[in-house]
Amino acid sequence: MSPSNIIGTYVLGAIFVIGGVIFMTLLDDNRLLFGIPYLVIGLFLVYGAHGASRRRKRHLAENAAETPPGSGSSAH
Repeated sequence: MSPSNIIGTYVLGAIFVIGGVIFMTLLDDNRLLFGIPYLVIGLFLVYGAHGASRRRKRHLAENAAETPPGSGSSAH
């Protein structure tokens, strides 16, 4: 995932989490019916984005360790 995709997923997850909390606090009827699914979806999105970010950093670090310094593909 690209960094912009990860940030977008974080934002979307935060919107769902905030919406779930608002539903659970402000609705009178069916507050748990609407609030809990939104909260769970938001938490899954945030957790997934966090995992993707960690995997991306680890992948970049592994590629940097495998590539010897000065062996870039830039032609001068």
